[in-house]
Amino acid sequence: MSFDQLKRDIKGGLTYPVYLLHGEESYLIDEAADFLERHLLQEHEKAFDQQILYGMDCNARYVVEQLQLFPMLASRRVVFVREAQQMEDLKELESYFNRPAPGSILILSHKGKSMDKRLKAYDAIKKNGFVFAADKLKDKDVLPWLMKAASDLKLKIDPDAGEAMIELIGEEISLLYPELTKLAVNHAGGNAISKTDILDLIGLSREYNVFELQNALESGNVTKTLSIGARMAEQKGYSIIPLIALLAGFYTRIYIVKSLGPTSDNAIGEAIGNKSPFFINKNKEAARKYSLDTIEKCIGWLHVYDMKSKGWQYSGGDDRALTIELLDRLLFPDNYPVFAEN
Repeated sequence: MSFDQLKRDIKGGLTYPVYLLHGEESYLIDEAADFLERHLLQEHEKAFDQQILYGMDCNARYVVEQLQLFPMLASRRVVFVREAQQMEDLKELESYFNRPAPGSILILSHKGKSMDKRLKAYDAIKKNGFVFAADKLKDKDVLPWLMKAASDLKLKIDPDAGEAMIELIGEEISLLYPELTKLAVNHAGGNAISKTDILDLIGLSREYNVFELQNALESGNVTKTLSIGARMAEQKGYSIIPLIALLAGFYTRIYIVKSLGPTSDNAIGEAIGNKSPFFINKNKEAARKYSLDTIEKCIGWLHVYDMKSKGWQYSGGDDRALTIELLDRLLFPDNYPVFAEN
């Protein structure tokens, strides 16, 4: 079942004796658990009728003992088991899952991976409780998630701003959501969030950022490319590693688009994992400026400089020097045979 379904049920007065929140996406599990903690009991009831346990510090017998206690102020007792995957005898709760205490609610946060669905304990939870699968989002689902999360925060966000945020911060929602909350504070009731707002949020100059760098590389503007690269490298806390990752993603996407040849936007969206018209058009336009051979060489140089940034055949200089070297190779990939510098 979904998080939206969980929220609808709770707000409609429907609760379950057992909630299993499990999967790879720990942030979604925490979000669901926090929602339950906010809504199952009133604040003054929590001191008496809410208990928070940790999987590594408890066993099945102790959990059942806490669930069988009678509530003192509230109409129910609520027990959270965080990091439930660390319980050595979690499956021993099967008998409780089959016959849960009528006056208690158990919430299991099982992180890192899903609970083994072959266990009878899992079947019992599925039969008598609520199972929320916090699966890791696919690439194509990240932007829709971000747009919905922004809407839930009463934020208006332009599609290109959402794309910029994902490209710059990454696809981990545990990193994206905190940045959205910052925008919620700074843009409460304001205009739609633009790409410029995103760049300001993460502290990058409007003139010297990775998006402008990509544009300069596409156009083959040597002076602008090297100038932007140098300015970026001078920023506090700069590291070449995230830049390489972002550029590798860029060149990989346009390689895919170029390889497809004439095809529909829908096919392109499927191939690059993002069906946003803005994103598709942006990558189609970039792909037209390169040959497949040139893109392959650029990807090869990104691989070389990724290794160099981690110490491979590189003993001197710094990230700034590496950045300028890399950009020179990306501007003139045909002038340098990849892997020739061994």
